[in-house]
Amino acid sequence: MDNGIDIEALKQDKEFMEKLKQLEEEAAQTGSLAKSYQLLDAKLALESGEEEINSLFQKIVDGSFNTVSEKISSGGSLDLSNPEEWAAARGLYEHAIERYSSNDTKSAQELFLALSHLIQHSEIKNALMLHAAAIGKGYSFDDFMNKLAKLDNLDFSNPMSVFVTNFAQPVDILLEMMRDEVEKLQKRLDKLKEAQKE
Repeated sequence: MDNGIDIEALKQDKEFMEKLKQLEEEAAQTGSLAKSYQLLDAKLALESGEEEINSLFQKIVDGSFNTVSEKISSGGSLDLSNPEEWAAARGLYEHAIERYSSNDTKSAQELFLALSHLIQHSEIKNALMLHAAAIGKGYSFDDFMNKLAKLDNLDFSNPMSVFVTNFAQPVDILLEMMRDEVEKLQKRLDKLKEAQKE
């Protein structure tokens, strides 16, 4: 039995398409990252054109960079219980994963490190530090996903599930195994914190 979404039925559903149009307008008018993500998820479910999806994701990434830049310059942090800030963190994280999978490890590591610095949620903070340390240790994207990350039992009703936080071993043990790399990254973060204070 196929319990997937009936895409054609949704496209014919006037009420659904009307709500989607309304969401599109709200996202455009308010610049809301959270609404843009709702729109992106709906467009993905409807299997909209690649160009349309890429353009929407690029807008989200640009907005996420703006939010994160403001937080860094004001010395603030990202509050994941705030839908807009959670959407900014998700946008930057998904962009970092995209960079990592395209072998742009330098950019990916910078983004994971910035997010680790800005997110106060300890489980996600440590997981992001592990992402950055794994890159420093030479893990390819495939090795990271296949050897370190544990992607089974994901709970998609939990908004935190967009971040990879389950690993083959406990995070503290993995961070300890990569301690030399973590210490290097920590020094870079300390410089960033010093720069913020000035």
